[in-house]
Amino acid sequence: MKFNRNLILFVILLLTAGMLSCGKKEKKEVKETTKKETTGKLKLSKTEFLPGEDIKLKFETEGDFDKNAWVGIIPADIPRGDESRNDQHDVSYKYLNNKTSGVLVFKAPEKPGMYDFRMHTSDRDGKEVTTLTFTVKEKEEEEDTGDTTLEIDKKIYKPGEEIIITFKAPDTWPKNAWIGIIPSDAPHGDETENDKVDVAYVYLNKKTSGEVTLKAPAESGSYDIRMHDTDKDGKEVEYVTFKVK
Repeated sequence: MKFNRNLILFVILLLTAGMLSCGKKEKKEVKETTKKETTGKLKLSKTEFLPGEDIKLKFETEGDFDKNAWVGIIPADIPRGDESRNDQHDVSYKYLNNKTSGVLVFKAPEKPGMYDFRMHTSDRDGKEVTTLTFTVKEKEEEEDTGDTTLEIDKKIYKPGEEIIITFKAPDTWPKNAWIGIIPSDAPHGDETENDKVDVAYVYLNKKTSGEVTLKAPAESGSYDIRMHDTDKDGKEVEYVTFKVK
């Protein structure tokens, strides 16, 4: 029996095409997923605090943090990097509760020294992410200045208006102890510096209590009434602020 040559060629072509199509692999679309790096930021408005002072700590987080992620105050001499060890030595702590930013309020430790704020991804074998160091200073003992008071009759005056000042001072102060009007932006504490910028003043002349009067400055602004124990290298003892409008 004779076979049709064209038919044989057609069958061969079909078989070849089928084998080629079977050999091709389908390309699957692979979606790449990029995992965010776990990072955190801590920020303070200052780095020195008194014992028991409120500390407002700003924070930001990015990445994989648990609900029980936390920030704690740790003595700075405790080695960093181990969340479990930090947990054993924390003075106080706050959970982040899934928040990615905000402000946490802490109390400064009562014991002076160096401390860290340390941020952790979890309280169960977590990772310490970032740290910020601050200092707790010793409270300065206030020098006894005797029984002193300083008051004014109101807080806002018109230019040139009379200011009635009520005061109380120790009998040990010299005759040249004085009360003056000083711009509020002048630094406090140094009598000599206050003396350079006073707008008006009056000596107490050994009076231990009573009233004195001064004229409000002609220029609008914020001013202080400041009391000083002498006009020779003395110190500022009391002050009260008022405004001229």
